[in-house]
Amino acid sequence: MSPVRRILLTIHLSLGVAAGLFLVVLGVTGSIMAFETDIPHWLHPELFFVQPGPSKLPEQELIRRTEQQFAPARVTAVQVLRAPNLARVMQLPGNISVFVNPYSGAILGSVKDGFSCDRILGYIHQIHLRLTPDPRSMPGLAKAGKTIVNYAGLILCLLVPTGLLLFWRTRRFSIKWTASWFRVFFDLHHVVGLWASLFLFTAAVTGVLIGFESGERLIFTLSHSERPARLAPARSKPAETGAMPITADRAIGIANAMIPDAAVDGYFLPVKATDTFNVLLRVPEETSGSPHSAVAVDQFSGEVLQVRNFRTDSRGYMWVRFNRSIHTGDIFGTPTHIVAALSSLILVVMVLTGLVIWWRKLAI
Repeated sequence: MSPVRRILLTIHLSLGVAAGLFLVVLGVTGSIMAFETDIPHWLHPELFFVQPGPSKLPEQELIRRTEQQFAPARVTAVQVLRAPNLARVMQLPGNISVFVNPYSGAILGSVKDGFSCDRILGYIHQIHLRLTPDPRSMPGLAKAGKTIVNYAGLILCLLVPTGLLLFWRTRRFSIKWTASWFRVFFDLHHVVGLWASLFLFTAAVTGVLIGFESGERLIFTLSHSERPARLAPARSKPAETGAMPITADRAIGIANAMIPDAAVDGYFLPVKATDTFNVLLRVPEETSGSPHSAVAVDQFSGEVLQVRNFRTDSRGYMWVRFNRSIHTGDIFGTPTHIVAALSSLILVVMVLTGLVIWWRKLAI
């Protein structure tokens, strides 16, 4: 073995052993998080899934039917799920969620304080980010866990290219299943690693850019832009006594006119006289997380009081969100969620087979 290859092998094995346990945790939790928003739908299909009809009822009618059944409670917010076969989710005071068929107006059910799976998924999410299920109860451990996760991702950025350099000598493109168990593990590590290298490296780099604060700073520097400024909440102007608010449908129409090609992701209804209709919009370029675009509409006059547009607020912020979409698999929806989940599971396979190779070489 040449000195250069020996050095590369030592670096590759040492880094893999050092970060192996943490990479397994990231792989397992990442494979679950790829379907984080879908899992509640799958576990509670009777509440989420509906049969699409020819047209949806007006939003104000859906609100009226919900408030009629849950009187005297008032709807404070509405979540508009993107798929046409999913229910509207009405939010009531007391953390109550009501699921409504947007085509028929039928009330499908309600849940208080969310689903148990939401809490479990929240724990998994935090373990992926900080190796701690509840950072608020263990802030010191969560801070250390975040640092470990970030450096484990950085190590993965080095494991992939060094692994490819080591592969170039053996060039194993197939697995000899009839060979010894060690040879099978050896071949698995090489073959799977080769075909998954692009996805693993992409997940590692995007994860590092998310995890390290310097990653976001680099993006804003390269894009010559700043993080979007925080805006003070808009307020509706005082109206005459007895004045009636506009309908939710009119507020949505006004908001849509400001960003015509954006889809409604949800909206907040006014509760007090100074509150606004705050309509959340998602432009096609925005694929991850909560939408950034929003339009605040005066609840009485219908005047547009404030507009946030994802496209124009900050080029760097667009890059930050795009990077996150790639990491989570949100960029193209279900197909890339599957890719993200499989890449995470492949990471587990790579670590386990790599540890077997390290253990065997150590024994020799």
